[in-house]
Amino acid sequence: MQAVSPSRAARDFEVARVGVAVRSRPLLGDVSFRLRPGERIALSGPSGCGKTSLLRGLAGLDDLARGTVTLGGQSPHQLGWPCWRRQVTYLSQEPVLLGGSIRDNLARPFRYRTAAGPFPEDTAAAWLERLGLGSHWSEEDTTHLSVGERQRVALVRALAVMPAVLLLDEPTSALDDSARHAVEELVRERCDHDGLAAVVVTHLESQALAWCDARLDLREHVAGAVEHA
Repeated sequence: MQAVSPSRAARDFEVARVGVAVRSRPLLGDVSFRLRPGERIALSGPSGCGKTSLLRGLAGLDDLARGTVTLGGQSPHQLGWPCWRRQVTYLSQEPVLLGGSIRDNLARPFRYRTAAGPFPEDTAAAWLERLGLGSHWSEEDTTHLSVGERQRVALVRALAVMPAVLLLDEPTSALDDSARHAVEELVRERCDHDGLAAVVVTHLESQALAWCDARLDLREHVAGAVEHA
């Protein structure tokens, strides 16, 4: 993983012995890793092992069964949940966009008190352009978008709020190679330029190896494997 300055290291994202369960059924246990600003880690594992549940738990959208997660040494309770969810942002494989235009959806997070600043409309438009969605797309109604288009719009929305950590759940699953490479390049650029850290769930071996600094195979953390370790 790349070196970062001591000042950036103060914003490490640390996951310590985390476990997740669904309806009281354990899925994963003892998951631990640390990301410094700018670093990316890929999570892999069998279907149904709890990868999505893990990301949702890290984002504070679902409860974790056990363990701790901190950003810059502070827990979600210390930062406050609204601030945590803005700083540690989850992007679903099939993101939900509200009715209305793409621009309305991109601007919506900036209407809340937790917004760090005004909506960076020019930057968002430039990112849409880079991802194959030209400037004319801003007024497109979101109900007309394909899954792949929604994935790209949701990524721009997530990046625009400048989170510290981005949790990406199969972010390019509905994209062709050209669009996938554009997404990878934009996220890599934000990591290098802004110190964004990213946790990526992907089933693509090539993506895990080429896009991320490290990889964590969750097979050894599946509940049965942990119990018999």
